[in-house]
This record gives sequence, C-alpha cells and structure tokens, in this order.
Amino acid sequence: MCGVWRLAVAALVLAAAGCGDAVAVSGKVTLDGVPVESGTVTFVPEDTSKGQGAGATITNGEYKIEGVGPPPGSYRVEIKSQKKTGKKVVAGSPAPPGTMVDETVEAIPAKYNAKSELKAVLKSGANPLDFELKGRK
Repeated sequence: MCGVWRLAVAALVLAAAGCGDAVAVSGKVTLDGVPVESGTVTFVPEDTSKGQGAGATITNGEYKIEGVGPPPGSYRVEIKSQKKTGKKVVAGSPAPPGTMVDETVEAIPAKYNAKSELKAVLKSGANPLDFELKGRK
C-alpha cells in the first residue's frame, strides 16, 4: 500500500511542476502582407538540453500550439510553405512508376527556414507571436 501512495504523490508532484511551465503559442504568418495559406511553424530550442521544440500547421495565415507546447526558453523559428510551380514531375516511391504529381518549391525565403534568422523567447502561459515576413526582394 505504501508503494501506491508514493506513486500517487510522485504523480501529483510531476503534474504540479508541469502546470507552471505550460506554454501556448499562436499568431499570424504573412509574406509581403499576404497571409501564408498553408505551411508549418517550428520552434527549435537554442538549448537542446532543456527539451524538444514544437511545431504547428499554418492554415489561412494562422497557427496555434496549445496543450503540450514547448518548454519556456529561447528558440530559433523556422517557417516553411510549399507552392506549386505549374509543372508536373514524376512521383517518387511508393507511387507506381510513371505517376505524375505537381512540382512544388519552397515559397518562403531561406532566411526564415533553412537559414532562419527568426528568434523567439517563449514564457509560461500565452505567447501571441505574429510573423510578418518579407519576400525575396
């Protein structure tokens, strides 16, 4: 019986510790003033010893991370969105040979994803965070 109580107390302590560090992030993403129709926002921790990052899907220019979000801290932010080129290309595996699909390219400049210069400091609680990106010009 003592073991059950210890487990219950340990579970309560862990739950209480986690409650203060709940992070929610939401906002809008625009490129040259136009909402990004679809894509992803990823928060990559600058100190990987403090946990993993988190990501969200962009839908009609908005994203939201709730519930089990990233822990508080400093992050590099990566934003990606694919756009169709109007060309067809041969699909890769596991599609049947000869299957054609729409070709897509990254619509967001590299300085916001692969070579991201975006930074964010997330704190416990709600973090409204909009990203107003500028195009390739």
